Amino acid sequence: MARRSAELDLNPFAPEAIAQQSTRRLSTPEMRERMRDALESLRRDGYVVLPGLISGDKIQAVREEFDRLHRDTPLGDSEFGGYATQRVYNLIARTRVLDELVLNEQVIALLEAHLDDQVQLSICSSVNLLAGESAQAFHRDDGYYPLPRPHPPLSINTMWAIDDFTADNGATLLLPGTHLIEDPHPPPGIAPVTAEMSAGSVLLWDGSLFHAGGTNHTNASRLGVTTIYCRAWLRQQENQFVGIPPSMVKTLPRDMQKLIGYWVVNNLLGYINNGSPLTFIDEAYTG
Repeated sequence: MARRSAELDLNPFAPEAIAQQSTRRLSTPEMRERMRDALESLRRDGYVVLPGLISGDKIQAVREEFDRLHRDTPLGDSEFGGYATQRVYNLIARTRVLDELVLNEQVIALLEAHLDDQVQLSICSSVNLLAGESAQAFHRDDGYYPLPRPHPPLSINTMWAIDDFTADNGATLLLPGTHLIEDPHPPPGIAPVTAEMSAGSVLLWDGSLFHAGGTNHTNASRLGVTTIYCRAWLRQQENQFVGIPPSMVKTLPRDMQKLIGYWVVNNLLGYINNGSPLTFIDEAYTG
């Protein structure tokens, strides 16, 4: 046994060594086991809603922060992005009000269980759907990874409801089960599910699931915060290393530092100076 361990130390490319490294995650096995029922729904249907994960006070704090962030934010300039939608990107660099959401233990445990891998943050942005906004085209959010379908899950989307999500105000539309099909286009004959949920809830869906933002038929805006997580060895959609200054990275919670990519995965991915980027950040920046 001692000899085998030494071999693993000497050969970080060994499948056993990489498999062992991939078990180092942000959640514990016990936390992932507690999400078993939600995981079953996510794997079968491609989506699941976790209700009431944040308090009314936290919801209000997020609303007030986005009143500030959206104050000078222009509307979208494309049909897909929405001509009556405000989006703010690179949110980890802009505010700490979302840390509780991005690092939510139930969310992290569920997505790590679904991907069965180490994970990282791909993108975090707001989606403020204003009155009269029309529905998006159905699409998959993992289409930028050019792999044959069906394939193992690569990413998980989350949408936090800061306002109630209803059929009238543009709640996310989902085509259940389409994360498992090969067809590159939305199949006909599948009735969309409207992901209605109360403020403080979060919708999670597999990146391969066909979905779309709905139409806002009301006279009020509908605010959501969307965060996409992916396997830690994939390219992130939003460049966290450029978007977040290293001096700011040093001030973030340790799990957030890892989540945005400042750790070594699969033994060899992400090293700097033959060591962890966390050590580099700690030593090189004084805040």
